Amino acid sequence: MARLPVALFNFENGGLNGSEYDFTPMQQAFADVDEPPALILFCEAKNYRDRAGEPKYAAAEALSDALGVPYVVELGSMRRGPLPPAIFYDPTKLLLRRWWQADDPGVFDDQRNVARFAIRDSGPLATDRTEFLAFVDHWQPLSGDTRLEEARRLNRYGDRQPLPVIGGGDLNATASGTHLPQRDWMAAPFSDRSHKGIPGPDGTWGPDTRALDYLIGTWDEQIQTRQDGCGLHSLAEMAWCAAPSKPILPTVNTGIETGGGLLIDWLLVNDAMRAHVVPGSYRVHIPPDDRPHPSDHRLVTATLDL
Repeated sequence: MARLPVALFNFENGGLNGSEYDFTPMQQAFADVDEPPALILFCEAKNYRDRAGEPKYAAAEALSDALGVPYVVELGSMRRGPLPPAIFYDPTKLLLRRWWQADDPGVFDDQRNVARFAIRDSGPLATDRTEFLAFVDHWQPLSGDTRLEEARRLNRYGDRQPLPVIGGGDLNATASGTHLPQRDWMAAPFSDRSHKGIPGPDGTWGPDTRALDYLIGTWDEQIQTRQDGCGLHSLAEMAWCAAPSKPILPTVNTGIETGGGLLIDWLLVNDAMRAHVVPGSYRVHIPPDDRPHPSDHRLVTATLDL
């Protein structure tokens, strides 16, 4: 079995501060991990293609310096702006077999930002090695309708996919279920609550859960389980089901969202990967309050055994 720590991190503006990059906060965020991740799902690689990719290589070097791992980085695709998601991976553990570049011809939308990996030590020959898929996404922050369409593009990676799948990103939405972090929607101004919320028939606002529920199913409060969905499962929820006394934590830092923080940075697995998640390994890393937070989002980690 190969032990593969995985991390998900939305690094605010990719570390861009004015015209320069500062990767020190990113290094501080990852200083709290139990073991260096073999795979990092990364959001907000802002302008990382500029200057022949100098920022993306600098980010990989900063992570390598902090964690002692020779990280390789690949940038993904995003149509709405120059802050695509990215993957960082440890080439001593993982072999990248497929990753579409932003300008590659012939790529379908549901193949973008999806990596196909082989585990290096899982076999002596290429044909013997264990493979899995990893996707990273950063959904539209302003429109629940757009997020639902973005979720539809991932449905092939749920119960229809025979390979194990780990994926996630800043999905800018929560799912149904009162066991998840909640927000006081009326405490936020209309322009803010309209981004992730939706009004009910009586005018009371609540979370717009359509996109996540499409992937992981709608929560049934009576039987305390999800119904339907595309066959993806939330690691946060799997951890809570195993230990209900430990609350599911928001993944945005305190004071970022008026009315309270939500779980919007999701790690998801399909049925084929679910049994390979190490029990108790899911963690939301809460930065200390006595110094500036590394990002507006919190680092999320878990471990796989494949």
